[in-house]
Order: sequence, then structure tokens, then C-alpha cells
Amino acid sequence: MRRLFGRFCAFFLLLSCLPAMTFAACALPELRTEEAPFPGSGPVEVAVSFAVADFLGVSDADQNVDLDLRMVMEWTDPRLDGLDGCRFAVSDVWFPPVMLGNSASLREAFRISRNQVSVGKNGRVRYIQRYTGWISSYHRLERFPFDRQAFEIRVLAPDMTPEQLVLVPADAAPRIADRLNVEGWDVEGAALSSEVRSLAALDHPASVLSLTITAKREATYYIYRVLLPLSFVVAMSWSIFWGAPERFEFRIGLGATAMLTAIAFSLSIAGQLPTLGYLTVMDRMLIWAVGLVFLSMVESLIAWQVNKGGEGRPSDKRAARRLDRVSRYVFPLLLFGGWAAIFAL
Repeated sequence: MRRLFGRFCAFFLLLSCLPAMTFAACALPELRTEEAPFPGSGPVEVAVSFAVADFLGVSDADQNVDLDLRMVMEWTDPRLDGLDGCRFAVSDVWFPPVMLGNSASLREAFRISRNQVSVGKNGRVRYIQRYTGWISSYHRLERFPFDRQAFEIRVLAPDMTPEQLVLVPADAAPRIADRLNVEGWDVEGAALSSEVRSLAALDHPASVLSLTITAKREATYYIYRVLLPLSFVVAMSWSIFWGAPERFEFRIGLGATAMLTAIAFSLSIAGQLPTLGYLTVMDRMLIWAVGLVFLSMVESLIAWQVNKGGEGRPSDKRAARRLDRVSRYVFPLLLFGGWAAIFAL
């Protein structure tokens, strides 16, 4: 009984000493957190990798993308050598002062809870952060809606020069989740690159690491919901060519109806895009379609004048009907041939 009681006391004493032993093993050496790991001996190399957990959407009007990202940073701090497996708050060690170069409203998942670094072999420090929210994309839309975009997310340390800190892509390539919660886009891949840039907002060059996510817009929606109905509207104006040339009021009224409908299509598309200083492929297709509707009304006026005659000109009903017959073939060729040329440019 006395032996059993002695073993119990020894076990209890061992358990009570475990927290103190762990604390002693992970005790930080005295170091200045504002001082880089290699003062005066070259830049600190910070390896950065990303994983795209989700790609939630793209706002063309606001020029931003909705992302769920996981960022990992690694660097070596020889002052932490021998502290394998220990974790410390980011405020207790030297931490690279990096920030996103894009305008963003991202939330940092670990800023409040578990905002720590872990230490590996030879003082290798690892930091993981998750970002969710909107980030500016600054993408060009000349080929909308048949465009392919490269959304760039930039990371830099604005307070440090390339002689003090260098951001480099990690050995592991950026990863993208198998299933993404995005409609209307096909995410093709992601790549990391780094370079030294001279930024207008800084008075010195800085090391910039870029995550580029390439995605292709799925144009099926715009083909079936915009271009196909628009082609029907333009075809409605071609019924002018089957009406009698002398029925000018009927032909002009039909053309005006088609013109107003085509303009309504144009306005509905304009609300989905920002105010641009250039025309997109969709803009050119809409302008071409509206222009052909207007030309069909001009043809109707010419055919009516030729059929009517007057002011010293004889009435030529045969020529007016011949003009209508030729227009029945020319206008469809002009519409689809023009659209094909606009797409090919």
C-alpha cells in the first residue's frame, strides 16, 4: 500500500511538472523583434505560397474578385534554432512586414485567434494566414464577353528595400481547390512570380510577389440571352423587305420598333460593366446590329422614293421591288459577317 501511494505521488509530480518543462523548452531567447534575423549580412528571404480555397465571383462593374485564400510564409531565423515544434505569437518574434498591394476588404481568419508562427528545424519559421473577401483586380474588358483574365494579387513589404527583404515563390506551386463556388468563369490555373518593382506610392524599389489566377469567362449566357435574341430583333427589321414599297408608314414603324428594342438590349448590357473609355466586343456587336436596323429603315425610305417617283423622276416599281429582294440576302450577310469580323479582331 505504501509502495502504491509512493508511485501515485511520483506520477502526480511528473504531471505537474510537464507545463513547466514545456514552457522551459519553448522559452524565447532574448532578441529584438524589430531586428531582422541577418542584420548587415544580406536580405531575409521569405518564401510565400498560396492555396486558392475558393473563387467566389467576379464583379466587372466594381473591378474586383471575391476570393478565399490560404497564404503560407516561411523564413529562417537562426536565433530560434533548437526550438523545433514551438509556437509563438507573431509579436514575440521578428515578423516580415508584408501587406497586400491591391486595394481589398479582406478578412484575416487568424488575426484574432491563433495568430502565431511555428518553428521547425534550424530555426525555420512558418506562418499561415487565411484571407476571405473582395480584392481589386484591375482587369481589362476589351474582349468581353469572350475574354480570358489574369487576376493578379500582389504582396510586398513597403517599408523594406530589396537589400533588406526579398519575397520569393515557395517550392510548392500554388494550389486550387477541385470545386469552386463560381458561376460564369472557368478557372484555369494559378502561378507565382516575384520581381523588384519601382512603385509610384513608394520612394524606393520593393520586392513584389504576385499570385496570378487565370480564368476564362463562359460566354454561353451572353450568346443565348443577348446575341441570339438580338439577332431575332434585327431579323424582325428585315421583314420590311417583304412589305410593299408603297406601305411606307408600316415599314418605318416596324423598323422603329426593332431599333428601340435593340437599344434596350444595349442599355441592359451597359449596366453590367463599369464606365469604360473603350469599346468591348459586345459593344461593337450591339452597335453593328443597331446600325443595320437603321440601314434597313434607310433602305425602306429609298425603296418608297423609287416606287413613288416625283419631282421629274418616273415611278419605278420594278426597281423598288428589286432593291427589296437584294436586301433580303445582303442584310443577313452583313449582320453575321460583321459579327464574325468583330470577333476575329
